Amino acid sequence: MYQYLDRTMPELAAGDALLVWAMRQWVGAIRGGRCPCAALGPTFAERRLGAMLADFNIAMMLLDREGHAQLQFRPVGCGRVSDDEALLLSLHAAAARGEEILVGRIAEALVKPAAQRSLQFAAGRIALFMAG
Repeated sequence: MYQYLDRTMPELAAGDALLVWAMRQWVGAIRGGRCPCAALGPTFAERRLGAMLADFNIAMMLLDREGHAQLQFRPVGCGRVSDDEALLLSLHAAAARGEEILVGRIAEALVKPAAQRSLQFAAGRIALFMAG
């Protein structure tokens, strides 16, 4: 988590910056009463990640509805990564490295027991799509 905390967006790898942007867009769409898939779909499709949209949406819905606490996301234009955004980047990085135990621990910290396996699965699928 600490490798992402308070980093500026230009300091992030392209995939990490995309994930932060997508998290913020998703939250903004939900709070604005808009469809998050419609907000994210064009950018995901442009980057050939359209198939990732369902898993990303599921992960964000689990965090929103089954989370232990409400996560804090910064506005889309904010230049720095927040604590919760850094934690989610760590989840995705651990999934990309195949560190199932760490993914499980992070999921356990984020969501209720019934949602943990689904979050782990979605994070793993997102990692596969991001790896290309």
